Amino acid sequence: MSAMTNVSSSTPSTSRQAASKFDQGEFVYNLDLVVLAVLAVLVLFSLPRAFTRYTHLPEWFQGLLLHTAKIDVPVQLDKQVAEAPITPLSRAYFSPTSPTGGGHGFNDFYTEKAYNGSDEGHGPRGNLNRNKSSGSAHANLLRNTSTSSGRVRRTHVNLPSHMQGWSSILPSVSHYLRLTIRPGLTVGKAFIVLAYTVAIVYAGLLKSNPFTQPVRSGWVAVSQVPVVIILATKNNVPGMLLGVGYERLNFFHRYAGRLVVLAVNVHALGFIYAWSIAGTFTQHLTVPHYRAGLIALVCADVLAFFSTSFWRNKFYSVFVATHIIGVVVLLGAICMHSNPSVPYVLIAVGAYALDRVLRFVKTRYAYAHLTALNELGMTRIEVPVVNAGWRAGQHVRIRVLSRGMGWFGWAECHPFSIASVAKSPNEEGLVLMCKKAGTWTTKLFDLAKRAEYGEAGGYQHGVRVLIEGPYGGPGHTLFASFSGALFVAGGSGITFALSAVQDLVQKDLRGESRLKSIELVWIVQDPSMLIPLIPTFTDILSQRTYATIHISVHYTQAGNAQSALKTLSQKPLPKDLTLHAGRPKLAQTLSSVIDQACALSLFKRGAPRKSGAGGINSTGPCGVIVGVCGPGGLADDARSIVGAVDSKRRKQVGGVEIHEDIWLVIRRDLHPCIRQAFARVRQHSRYMSFPRALMTMVARSNFRHSIPSSHPIILTSVLIISPH
Repeated sequence: MSAMTNVSSSTPSTSRQAASKFDQGEFVYNLDLVVLAVLAVLVLFSLPRAFTRYTHLPEWFQGLLLHTAKIDVPVQLDKQVAEAPITPLSRAYFSPTSPTGGGHGFNDFYTEKAYNGSDEGHGPRGNLNRNKSSGSAHANLLRNTSTSSGRVRRTHVNLPSHMQGWSSILPSVSHYLRLTIRPGLTVGKAFIVLAYTVAIVYAGLLKSNPFTQPVRSGWVAVSQVPVVIILATKNNVPGMLLGVGYERLNFFHRYAGRLVVLAVNVHALGFIYAWSIAGTFTQHLTVPHYRAGLIALVCADVLAFFSTSFWRNKFYSVFVATHIIGVVVLLGAICMHSNPSVPYVLIAVGAYALDRVLRFVKTRYAYAHLTALNELGMTRIEVPVVNAGWRAGQHVRIRVLSRGMGWFGWAECHPFSIASVAKSPNEEGLVLMCKKAGTWTTKLFDLAKRAEYGEAGGYQHGVRVLIEGPYGGPGHTLFASFSGALFVAGGSGITFALSAVQDLVQKDLRGESRLKSIELVWIVQDPSMLIPLIPTFTDILSQRTYATIHISVHYTQAGNAQSALKTLSQKPLPKDLTLHAGRPKLAQTLSSVIDQACALSLFKRGAPRKSGAGGINSTGPCGVIVGVCGPGGLADDARSIVGAVDSKRRKQVGGVEIHEDIWLVIRRDLHPCIRQAFARVRQHSRYMSFPRALMTMVARSNFRHSIPSSHPIILTSVLIISPH
């Protein structure tokens, strides 16, 4: 990979003289020290919130290992509270207006009852003092046991300490750093990538000519191998120190890998050029360490080729296999090529070995129950024996060990967000909800259907699974330390929101939450997707929590909505669960959450709230957290709404922060018009070959006019990836 000590005699004499005067190894070593210094500065900035988090003893053990725990006895209320009547569920009433009109599906009476007089049913409780006839705002703020909602006042004995994040301290800077350049790339990420690129280019060109002195580029490449390997692992030290999951650092792993491949090729081409001019190319290939360098070059290029998005999304197994084999051969070839490179290789091998050991420790072999949710197009996986060890918002990686997944389906490991709360009082284990979106998830959905059929026939049918995790999550952020929370989920992103809300409800019941208002907004295509989750939502809303909870579901397609609306109109819905047509007005919803957090906190300003151990006393609001999980476009909307909050209101509430749990898929990166065009081509390809269907659509001008001018090579790309 780099001939640091083996400079050929055919290399120009100036190169040898420069190499003797300039210590290449020490120079790239200093480059690595600069990278470590930058990492240390970032860790230093994250220390205040990390320290605040770990002042609570349970946080030292949560989110590390999945295990089985004894369920605590549910919170016992006093007799008066326990016997207080709960408002009965009322039947949902839909207005006779067309659901396509963009209004909500309930009449004004139902909306006012649930929202206490909010505008258009889009923002819950938009004005706390508006509806005087429904009860005074004073009584509503007290939330005593006589309120119709059944909410109670309780003593908060172990409130989590709250520490403002840098996004609350420097909101303008944070807003601009979160602006999206393209899907998956924000201004902040681009700044990090640019700074890293400048450092690598500077190290490669300072007092060095890549054409006459190719040794330098080899040193630079091998010095960055540990960076690439460390960031590729699931359990990496930088992520642990920063409180950031591996999935958020993966973009930097890919970019650093590309720079390493570029440096390797510059290094090799420099020597190949010099040998070709001197006519000694064949002679040098007989030298063992040069042959090892050529092998390293081939491995690096193969890794780069199979790391493209096409292979990652279409043939993930090939991508993984080539990575494992290629990295092993590459590291061995580097050691054979250059002895000074061995320490860098050992660091990379050590990091990878540590990751494999931790992944083995984090893996559980268990029995799982499968349930097919036809309305959602999802498969529900429940692992009863695993009921603790994760935090809200974390995910696990799962392998299904069943012949029903195909010959090699057992070898595939897929990540899914956890949709249940740890130590659930209803004795529910770890729950995953897997959306049917590809070949593997489709096989899993079909397997779940066969499992249900077997159980209906009297056979106990389940699957054995390997669960690895947990990973990711909110890091050092404590959702329960804020005064208000807004969770926005799109489609299958409801798994993240459900886990977060259920966790906050349990902490509220134990008196371990500062939250005064919790708002959940779920955006779906079809209103029928609400039906399977009505029992779960009902259970959440029936809890006697101190915080107010409201759930609103918005559907965006009204094509097949009539039958679903008819079914929903016959089902009992809790009053704080509402259904609306059209997209939500997130700005109004966030404004309402801020109003409630401010009003309910200021109402008790006279009595300071004592935080947990190591915390600080606070008499004002502790901020609002916005959690978003869904497509990249939904995250962009949430960022813009958070950035648009008035500075005065932001300061009044104690800051507004955002946590994103976004999983980008290649099809999300395509223009919507292109996706529609693909769908029409696939429809025509049922009756003819794919290329012929494509040409037919182009001839009819249906496909050509649906492609924007910014995608001129899409037709060629379609032909290249054609399955035929």
